[in-house]
Amino acid sequence: MLVDEIGESPILALIDRIFEMRRSGEKVLGLHIGEPDFDTPAGIREAAYRAMNEGWTHYVSAQGLPDLREAIAARLASRHRLPATAGDVVILPAKFAIYASMLATLASQDEVLLPDPTYLFDQPVRLAGGRPVYVPLRRDFSLDPEALERAVTPRSRVLILVSPGNPTGRVMRREEVRAALAIARDHHLTVVSDETYESLIYEGTHVAPASIAEFADVPVVTIGSFSKVYAMTGWRAGFAVAPPDVRTRLVKVMEHTLTCIPPFIQKACLWGLANAGPDEERFRELFRARREQLLSRLDDLPGVSYVRPEGAFYVFPRYALDWSSVDFTRRLLEEERLALVPGVSFGPSGEHHVRISYSSPAEVLDEGMLRLGRFLERHGATRGER
Repeated sequence: MLVDEIGESPILALIDRIFEMRRSGEKVLGLHIGEPDFDTPAGIREAAYRAMNEGWTHYVSAQGLPDLREAIAARLASRHRLPATAGDVVILPAKFAIYASMLATLASQDEVLLPDPTYLFDQPVRLAGGRPVYVPLRRDFSLDPEALERAVTPRSRVLILVSPGNPTGRVMRREEVRAALAIARDHHLTVVSDETYESLIYEGTHVAPASIAEFADVPVVTIGSFSKVYAMTGWRAGFAVAPPDVRTRLVKVMEHTLTCIPPFIQKACLWGLANAGPDEERFRELFRARREQLLSRLDDLPGVSYVRPEGAFYVFPRYALDWSSVDFTRRLLEEERLALVPGVSFGPSGEHHVRISYSSPAEVLDEGMLRLGRFLERHGATRGER
């Protein structure tokens, strides 16, 4: 069975252990979760409540409400010069959109090229019957076009790009995106661009692959989310913008699985796009300040090095101890009650790294780095060792 292709996730094993410890009364400090720590803005919550009272509680189109699709297309056009119309947009959760995009583009055993390290795309690829192929990034987490070219085979069908990156926080430069699109064109690949964190960029500029006119003939599926930009992780709201043949398949997947995203949630998203710009800016500046605080604490720790993240709310440091990242995070959790994500969860090149989320308050970040420093010193990491 395809689902048996999915091995045990180090992240899920970690989360299970955290729940177990907390149930027994232990206080675990979590810097593992990729979720804003503040509430969804009040206006968005109130918009959902109003919509429910107005009767938006029944089936709607599997593709999504036309006014929301139009607002998304307008946002992408104004922010990123992405030539989309409401007809190109499908409303569905971003994580589900990744899986649906694999169903819409892959035949059995087709290969999907994944940057390494990156988010957990290997699992939806396998669920859709495909085969993930990891393409190592450079040491600064930038795309290596030569490595990407070498990874292409006759079975290659899809290239996944992510910017800003999870877990790296790296923002792709225009020349990287152009190089990736050129390879996609040469080998007839579909590009799936995960742009979940496009609103959380602190240095640089977001470059949407679908916006580059020179490569308009390359099929690109652009995936976005309301989860991070408006602290709506539990609402499961996002979207995909796709060329006609892929879009038709995405709608078909929605029709035969989720049916539709609840319309009152779609109305709340629409209100957010029109009115929650100040909240979006406030969240970004808060994360920027937390990033600076966390990096200053990391600079003081022994045996730790990192590439400065430019977006999202993660840093992906490398540690000097000679343990696997699963062992490192397991021992850190048991000894210091501090939860970080093992880097190998994000691909083979993530080994000897951990992902730290700075989506927590300042005092939590400080306490977490105190515990991490204590752990590193206890096990022999020395200052100046990177």
